[in-house]
Amino acid sequence: MPPPSPRELAELAYDAYGKSTGGRNYQGLPMPAWNQLTGAIQCAWIEAAGAIALHTIARLTGVSGTLEPGVGDIVLVPMDPADNNGAAEAPAVITRVWSTTTVNARVLADSQHIDWRTSLTYVDSLTEADAAAAVWTWPGGDD
Repeated sequence: MPPPSPRELAELAYDAYGKSTGGRNYQGLPMPAWNQLTGAIQCAWIEAAGAIALHTIARLTGVSGTLEPGVGDIVLVPMDPADNNGAAEAPAVITRVWSTTTVNARVLADSQHIDWRTSLTYVDSLTEADAAAAVWTWPGGDD
């Protein structure tokens, strides 16, 4: 079974927060269900969960500082094989870092196809990612 995605971790954390507060937010008001949150609030929970996941991976592996993306880093993104000479993933160069889990990138497809991707969220693996999914991973992550 693959590890949970940052989104799945965020939903778990949101549910745990709700259970610990009796379903109330920091203002004491009732918490909406996850699917009723605005996209911005969901993204904030996903960013928090993703940062914790990356920190935990770094501590467990003893690798520190190498898991934070930077402008110019090469990552992998899912691709439509029809736009990438038959391959379902392509390298991409990070052009903007929003956080440790969210980046913008210029895709280096094996074709004439020009692709910019924005607000890509980190995942551990592209194995089950749809070609249009706004996700990225480090090379070698599917070994």
